[in-house]
Amino acid sequence: MQKSSYEKLSKKSKIIWLSGLFDGEGSFGIWSKGVGKKRAFAATIEMGDEDIIQRFQDMFGGVVFKTKKKEERFRQLWRWRCVGDRAYDCIDKMIEYMGIRRQEKYNVVKSDISSR
Repeated sequence: MQKSSYEKLSKKSKIIWLSGLFDGEGSFGIWSKGVGKKRAFAATIEMGDEDIIQRFQDMFGGVVFKTKKKEERFRQLWRWRCVGDRAYDCIDKMIEYMGIRRQEKYNVVKSDISSR
């Protein structure tokens, strides 16, 4: 089976490629699973292409899962999510390749956590 162009990239080039996609479609921040629940840093990206979402798990770990369709006529979406120290490690590897707005947000989030 022939390799895709992505598979032929070096690890650094794959991280740069994933960073560009994440910069446009992903999100990171501190979330909780409800009132009074422990808050944790998380990174997530969601889209209809399972193979693309799988690349994030292959590179950074975390989990990939199907999202619940809002309506039957909608396309199936897939989500990658990484939480805690693993999420920080992931964003640390990608942040230098993201835009200024994302870099500034990450600096705010990291300083907020370290001040607690």
